[in-house]
Amino acid sequence: MSGLPEDFADTLAQVLEPGHQDAAANVIEAATLLDDIGLRRFLELFAGRIRASSAPVTYEELHGFLRLAARASAR
Repeated sequence: MSGLPEDFADTLAQVLEPGHQDAAANVIEAATLLDDIGLRRFLELFAGRIRASSAPVTYEELHGFLRLAARASAR
């Protein structure tokens, strides 16, 4: 697997709610601690939300994705 693109952080910041990037980053960091199943679920939910709407993704949405992903991880 190759590394992340150099502009990854800037690209990610463009889809997150302004002013909440640090809180969102904490949720994304927590998602990386999930097992493979949980992380996959988090990324699926996050990507689906980005595809569904051009509105910025909120911290609350990301936190909800993390909760759902953690449940998938615990199965």
